[in-house]
Amino acid sequence: MRVTSTEFKTNFGKYLDIVADEDIIITRNGRKIAKLVKEEDDILSDVRSLYGILADSPLSGMSDREIKGIIRDGRGKKHDSDD
Repeated sequence: MRVTSTEFKTNFGKYLDIVADEDIIITRNGRKIAKLVKEEDDILSDVRSLYGILADSPLSGMSDREIKGIIRDGRGKKHDSDD
């Protein structure tokens, strides 16, 4: 969905409800200035973007549901090691 910045500002609550179902592109003077996405989907797309870099990683064989579970449980957090 595309919406002008003025319309977005005027009806902010309405668009918070809509973003649960679809991404929202915010425009100003006909140019894209921002993209509003559901937070969980944004994290999942970030993880999916690593597939090319981590092709041999266990992530490449996981379903979206499994990846979301890892994110939710915090198992994907970076931890320092004593190597």
